[in-house]
Amino acid sequence: MKELFTFILLVMFWFIFIFLINISIANADAPDWVLGKGHKSFPDSKYLVGVGLSDKSPITASESARAELIKSIRVKVNSVALDYNSRDKSVSESSIMSETDFLLEGSQVKDGWYDSRNNLYYSFVVIERKLVLETLKAIIDNILQSVALMLRQGDAFYVNGDIIKALVYYYDGYKESEKLLPCIQTYNSVIMVNEYKNEYGILFREKILNIVDNIYLEKVNKTLTVSKIYLNVRAMYNGRGIKNFPIKFSSGYNRYSERILCNRVGECVVNPRITKVAHVDDADISIKAVVDLQTFERHFNHSLKKNLFGRLELLSVSFNARKRINKSVASQPIQPKRTFQQPVKFRTFYKNDIGLGPLRRPFFIDRWKARQRGYHGNVNIRIGW
Repeated sequence: MKELFTFILLVMFWFIFIFLINISIANADAPDWVLGKGHKSFPDSKYLVGVGLSDKSPITASESARAELIKSIRVKVNSVALDYNSRDKSVSESSIMSETDFLLEGSQVKDGWYDSRNNLYYSFVVIERKLVLETLKAIIDNILQSVALMLRQGDAFYVNGDIIKALVYYYDGYKESEKLLPCIQTYNSVIMVNEYKNEYGILFREKILNIVDNIYLEKVNKTLTVSKIYLNVRAMYNGRGIKNFPIKFSSGYNRYSERILCNRVGECVVNPRITKVAHVDDADISIKAVVDLQTFERHFNHSLKKNLFGRLELLSVSFNARKRINKSVASQPIQPKRTFQQPVKFRTFYKNDIGLGPLRRPFFIDRWKARQRGYHGNVNIRIGW
């Protein structure tokens, strides 16, 4: 038993020894850049590099290397694998989709290696740091100019009291500043110094929340009569009315709904007929005024984020009353229009004095006519008791 155990250990040691030798031989053939030791001709101080591999073809290995290159400079990349199957070939490729694909335009495949033992293709892709920095700097500067212009325009409308247009420009600037973050992170990663900072995003966010958090709705007055209702709501911001602010009035009865834009002083007035919002019998009249978010969002160029504009969903005022409604007014019948129509003539068929069917010839007349013609062919014999 002891000898068998010793034999098993020797066999295991032999296989491990052979395996390590094969790995050493394979590593001896592989270039340094495949083993992660860098490339002598392309130092990291001047170049950004990417190493990719594939078991399909050198092309897919190069695409994989470009994807690794983009990841190395911290750019947001979405990689989608496209599998093509046909009778002649089966190819798996990687299609890289990114907002900053332009960074790959200067990349080049500088080296490659085929591992015949494992049937793998390796590719070495490089791009100059200087080229990436110049491209990113131009993009960042253009975005900063656009964002600064939106900030000035938003401030101008805010000072003039046009709150909705101010929000539109502030939100456009906020969405535009979101493009800065990946570019600034990439630039700082490539240059290895925090030269740019994304402060516009925070600034626009504070300005938007400062407006949204101070918008409120208030009742101005209400009047209820036998036949109609008069309601007035004002949209306010820091004690000032908001021009063109959209309000929606609705009631659970009869599915009443009406959308109104506030006037210059921020007031919205509706006067629906009482029969639209209440039953003819004694009933509770309840009408609710809320922010018309559907109309409000049409002013903007981007979909609104709930973390910035979600408070507007909570704003509302309600008008409640209990009113005795005169049935003679509430249920007043609608007088139909008098229309004159041509009288319709109906044809009536009367029974004729003489039927339309063939006449039945009387028996005695037939005999008399037969005698007149001298014809005596018919002999009628009657026997009776």
